[in-house]
This record gives sequence, C-alpha cells and structure tokens, in this order.
Amino acid sequence: MTQNDNGPTETNSNINTEFVNSNNKYRITMELPLFFTMMALSLSGAVTRNIILYRTCVHSLNHSKNECEGFLSPTKANITQHLEEEVQKYETFVSMVRVTFESLAPAILSLFLGVWSDTHGRKPLVVWPLFGMCISGALTVSYSMMDFMGPWWYILTVIPTSFLGGYTSLFTGSFCYVSDITSIEKRSFRMTLVETAVSIGSVIGAISSSYVLSAVGIVYLLLIATTLYVFAYVFTILFLKESLQGAVEGKLLSVLDFSLIKEMVKKCFKKRPNHGRAQILLLTFANSFSIFIMMGLMNLEYNYTRTKLHWAIKEYTTFSAVNTTITFMGSLIGVILIQKLLRISDLLFSMFAFLSATVEYMIKMLAITTWFMYLGAGVSMFKGLSSPLIRSMLTKMLPPDDIAKVFALMCAIEGVAPLVSPAIFSSLYAYTINSFPGAIYMLSSIITSLCVVLLGIVQYFIWKGGSQGSFQQLEEEE
Repeated sequence: MTQNDNGPTETNSNINTEFVNSNNKYRITMELPLFFTMMALSLSGAVTRNIILYRTCVHSLNHSKNECEGFLSPTKANITQHLEEEVQKYETFVSMVRVTFESLAPAILSLFLGVWSDTHGRKPLVVWPLFGMCISGALTVSYSMMDFMGPWWYILTVIPTSFLGGYTSLFTGSFCYVSDITSIEKRSFRMTLVETAVSIGSVIGAISSSYVLSAVGIVYLLLIATTLYVFAYVFTILFLKESLQGAVEGKLLSVLDFSLIKEMVKKCFKKRPNHGRAQILLLTFANSFSIFIMMGLMNLEYNYTRTKLHWAIKEYTTFSAVNTTITFMGSLIGVILIQKLLRISDLLFSMFAFLSATVEYMIKMLAITTWFMYLGAGVSMFKGLSSPLIRSMLTKMLPPDDIAKVFALMCAIEGVAPLVSPAIFSSLYAYTINSFPGAIYMLSSIITSLCVVLLGIVQYFIWKGGSQGSFQQLEEEE
C-alpha cells in the first residue's frame, strides 16, 4: 500500500482525464461546498443545542423563562448551574432521538448509493443532501422564531436532510468524486485537502459563532447558516462537473433498486488473494469505529464541558476552533512533510493517529480544568489523518470498478453508527453524569485502541504476503 505501486494511473478508466489533463494544475471541486457546509454546521451547532436546552427547561420541565434564560447566553451563566443536571439528562434523550431519526434514512440509502453512483454519477450524491440541508436550515430558522414549540418539535427540521441522504451521502459522493479525478500518486494529498476544507470551515464557524450570536441574535445567526448551505448548493449546481465519464442521468426513486445491494455485497465480500477481503473489511470497520465515536461525542462534549468545566458557548466554540485548527495543521504537516520525508506508509500513520486519539480521550476523561482539553487536542494533532489515509489506502488496494462499492459498504456501516452510538453514549453520560461524566471518553479510548489492533492485523497480512500490495493483488482470484 505504498504510493508507488502498480496501481491505477491517470489513464485508467476510473480517472476523469478532463480533470487530470486540465490546463489548471489544481481545480477546486468538493472543497468549497464542504467548506460552506461545515462552516454553517459549526456556526449553528452550539446555538441550536442551547435552544434545545432552553426549551427543555421551559416546556418539558416547566421552569420559568427567567430561570432558564441563562441557557441561551453565549457566555458563562451561573444562574443555570442548579438546573444543568436535570436539563441535560432530558436534552440528551431528545438529541439521541433526533440523531437516530436523522440518520435512519441515510443508513438505508447508503446501501444503494455507492453502486448506483457507478452508473449515474457522483454529483447527485452531493447535490441532493445539500438541497435537503437548505430546507432543514430554513425550518430551523422558523422553529427558532416560534417560542411556543417545545424541544421535540425540532426533530421535524431534520426530515429533509435525512430523506435526501444527509452527511452520509454527501461524504460518499465527495470521496468518490475525488477518487475519480485524481491519480493514485496525488490521492492521499487531495483527500487530505478535502478534509482540510472541512476543518477550515469548522474553525471559522466555531470561532465566529459566539460573536455573531452577540451581534445579530439567534434568528439571524441561523439565517446566515442557512445562506451558507444555499451557497454550497448553488456552487454544486452551477460549477461542479460530473466526475464519472459516461454517467447516465438517474432519478431519485431509481436509487431503491435491491440489485444494487446484491452487487455491492458481491464485490465487497468476494475472495481475494493475501487475505484481501479481510484487509478491506478490517480497514472499513476501523474507519467506521472512528465515526462511531464522533457521532457519540458530537452532542455530548458541549454538555460535558458545561458540567465539568462550567463552560458556555464562547468557551466551547473557542476550544472547538482551536481543536479543529490543530487537527487541520497536523493533517497538513503529516501528509506534506512527515509522511513524504520519512516515507511512512498510510497504514502505519493511521495506526499512530488512532494511538494519539486514545491518549487524547484519556486526558479529557481526567479533565479538571481548561488546559486539560487543550492538552488533549495538542497530543492528538494527527488524529484527523486516520480517515483520509484509510480511504486513500482502499483506493490504492482496489480495482477501479470496486472503489465506489467498497466506499458504499463503508458508508453503510458508518450510517449505522448514528443509530447506535448516540444511544450508547447518551445513556452512559446520563447514568454517570453525577459520579464520572468522563466515562464517555473512557469508552472512546477503548474503541480507538481496538482500531489500532484492527490496523495491526492488516499490517500483519501485508508482511505475511511479502509485499505492500497494489490493487492488482486484491483482484478476484480466478
């Protein structure tokens, strides 16, 4: 799985020569829409959670508006300290149901989308969910204006995003798109650039969140976030060219073809030399476990810092921005300098990334003051490389025709994570919030340790096979 294998070149059928042979050395494709999307998500994320905390306090737990007003504050509000435990326990249940509902349709669609896109192209996988996010954003703005609606009504706002594929479809389409338009030598770097765009958008959104909230208020902040989703959607409609040569136009309903699942399973589970099938599945599960952790912690880290460190939006979004910046810088330094200079393989670097994440979660678990969180972020500066490097490895191991199908399997497994992980993490947090709220980080460190073991087994198979292996070695045995 080194960079210089006899893998696909720029003349292979999965490479769109219109992009590769373009006069432009580099063309912006998925980076800009993902930047706008993640900026919108980070800008509105903590604010939306505060709205749910406030409405849980007022509508579900029947406290007065004056008592609960502190939940909407972008700065520390000690007046809500006596309510935090009660409100957070209820809010985590609401969030768990919301995330489960939001993820159900994408989990089902992910079984079809990867194989479907091999015929009908990658662009629909990007355009459809972005359109859904625009509608969901508009519904969230409306919800924020209707103060009489309780926290459970917020679940309705995620329906458009969910039924149009959500983030599962968006990232499946994005990574398949990048795989289509890049040669094998540039693929790790280009996938890291896509992750970089995600990171930069997240940083800018997180940093500006509390300031925009103070300047314009909740409704206009959410309106700005929705506008960013619209920018991302318009860009993909007007400027994003289809990456798959010979793609045939397909309707949304044509996705639900069960023969697509059969084709995906056939390609992903066929026997391959050098334990190739096991290698693919181990890499897929390792990457999916990282998504499992991310989805589990997504709505709890803010609550954890409110409980343990008494943070508010300003402190949390500042940390989130710094954390994302560190990860972004670590990804660039890791791919551009360390991996090239030291010639470390994608696999070994991914193992190191998971190890550093294990240490990060242990530090956060023991946090007693602010600097623990920042130390954890610094220790794991390379953790953001695990996902793009694993995806890059898979594109180098597989025949061109199998890449989208394996990505589809990966996204199908990842699609299950939001259905399961919020329930596990939220239940654990609610049960331990009084005694040991850091238990969610202990669980995360155990899972990342398991990922290291899975990648170690892949490395063993490679050593046993006596070669780093190109996709030709993982083709179906005759």
